[in-house]
Amino acid sequence: MTSITGYTTAKSGSLQKILLRTFIIYAVITVIPLAPAFYQQDFDAGFSVKGYPYRWIDVISQNNPWFFSSQGGKNYEGWFITLLICLAIGTAWAFIDKLRHKEQNALGTQGGENKLYNLFFIMVRYQVALRMSWFAIAKVFPVQMPFPTLSQLNTNLGDFTPGKLYWLTTGVSPFFEVFAGIFELAATVLILFRRTATLGALMMIAILLPIWFVNIGYDAGVELASLHLLFLSLALLAKDAGNFYTILISHRQAAIDYIQPPAFSKQWKRATRIVLKAGFIFAFLLYRGYHYERLYAAGKTFKLPLDKGVQSFTGLYDVSEFKLNNQILPYAPNDTVRWQNVVFEKFNTISIKIAKPFKLNTQNKIRTTEYYGNIGRLFYGYKADTVKHVLTLKNRADTTEVVTLNYTVPSPGRFILKGLVHKNDSIYVALNRIEKDYPLAVKRNANVKGD
Repeated sequence: MTSITGYTTAKSGSLQKILLRTFIIYAVITVIPLAPAFYQQDFDAGFSVKGYPYRWIDVISQNNPWFFSSQGGKNYEGWFITLLICLAIGTAWAFIDKLRHKEQNALGTQGGENKLYNLFFIMVRYQVALRMSWFAIAKVFPVQMPFPTLSQLNTNLGDFTPGKLYWLTTGVSPFFEVFAGIFELAATVLILFRRTATLGALMMIAILLPIWFVNIGYDAGVELASLHLLFLSLALLAKDAGNFYTILISHRQAAIDYIQPPAFSKQWKRATRIVLKAGFIFAFLLYRGYHYERLYAAGKTFKLPLDKGVQSFTGLYDVSEFKLNNQILPYAPNDTVRWQNVVFEKFNTISIKIAKPFKLNTQNKIRTTEYYGNIGRLFYGYKADTVKHVLTLKNRADTTEVVTLNYTVPSPGRFILKGLVHKNDSIYVALNRIEKDYPLAVKRNANVKGD
């Protein structure tokens, strides 16, 4: 049951007016990029906007408030300070409005409050849809949490952080990822329309509450991002808090309020509202969905390198012989110099298992998915000159480290690598391909093999 009404009444209290203005300010400063770092970033390095122009939509969706990424995504202090600042400004705004409207009648004041609530209702709904549309589409076409790579399948379980492990186990089940994406997409669409916004907000809370707990429990690094959207979804239901209590606790009949759209007197304003809404749905849902489907069909994801590797190189290789400065180093599990095995991914990454001490990287960013949250392997991007038989390796984590190796292929499945590392140390590495099946890939029927 719904009733058509405004949010405020002539009897609306001072606290209600202060909170309304506080949430408007909060909605504005958390959707408009205010941090200088946003404009200073290399958008192509982070989002590949040159090769994939539609990724500018993702830049907008993933524009995060300053407190999201600081302190490993757990800057609750920064979030709370932001809320207090918004509350202070909202209080001052309400006080000034009270002085300005002292002479006005109650009806005129109520009309102004309803316009403010309409502004809040629009901004919060569209901010939630703006951010959740990316998560939803990236799950419907499962590229957000890709299936584990060959390198990850050959990394010791204990070398992963809990957050990375959760990420990988979700990627193991595309069915679950797609199901979650459909649920998120349905909530996003519902929240865009006024008559279904309450249902959409309820679905968002059902989605975001466990996501927030997962991020806390697994230390997945985006606690505040999920809490922020959960907070906004709860704010959308604030107008119906009394009605929910009446229905769920008092077991009496009540009507959920329907917030009417702005009553524009001019035709061009009404037409502009419709065009803007249609444009948002087209750009952030339909256009993005089309391109993400093509990306998934091509077997790619923005979470991993987009450049293809040499297909015939792909696989897991055992290091059968390793020489440093012409001295043979026999296998030893704790040797911090000798390579233990090597993986050539289907994209242009080579990873090397080695027992050296690693500094754990916990920054889950777009281009760190391979090496964030795990240790035990070095990751290099590579370019192969298949005519001169030269591999140029660039460290994914430390791009200043570049290694050039000559290679030969004495027989199928066997590599010989030679070159200089650390500027003046010569290495000789003999690699033998290992044929290996992975039980994780059996149900998925994925072509993930070591051969």
